[in-house]
Amino acid sequence: MISRRSLLPGLALILFFLPAGLLKAQVAQDEVPEAVTLKSQYDEVQNRTRIYEGFRAIREDMFQAIKKQSLDSLIQAKQKNGALDSQLQQANTQIETLNAQLNEAHQERDQALAERNSISVLGKQINKNLYNGLLWSIIAGLVILAFLCIVLYRNAQRLSRQRAIDLNDMLEEYETYRKTSRERLEKITIEHFNEIKKLKGL
Repeated sequence: MISRRSLLPGLALILFFLPAGLLKAQVAQDEVPEAVTLKSQYDEVQNRTRIYEGFRAIREDMFQAIKKQSLDSLIQAKQKNGALDSQLQQANTQIETLNAQLNEAHQERDQALAERNSISVLGKQINKNLYNGLLWSIIAGLVILAFLCIVLYRNAQRLSRQRAIDLNDMLEEYETYRKTSRERLEKITIEHFNEIKKLKGL
């Protein structure tokens, strides 16, 4: 048999919630709070219910409404989370694509700079600075060589003129010597002939 002492808490609970239960029974089903957020629904439940011995009594329709709202919020949160994950994946894909395009653009820029700073010589790409240095070195070498050729040519011309003058002087000296020698030979021959005649006359 159930003792009276065990029935007392139950009766007290029924008597405590009876006025509220009668009042709430009069509230129509369409008056169940449909708050916009879970917090406002929990606040409404907290305001419209009482606590007895650590327990809170809540109407079934209110519980179902807040349960539905909680599940809907959870589903929306999951859907939002999924949408955010999808957007994050799309953003990561776009970032990877942009990074690949950026790397390609950097490679094209580097190649364009290399082509702009180089020149093709005999089918080989040579840096323009190196090419300009070699070209100006060759030009400077050719100028120096031309200058040396001019100097050597002028020296050769001067030497040729000097040798021509020396040769003319030598020829004149030789001609003078030849004439002098012939005259001396003729004079010696005449003297010799005269001596012979004198000897024959003796």
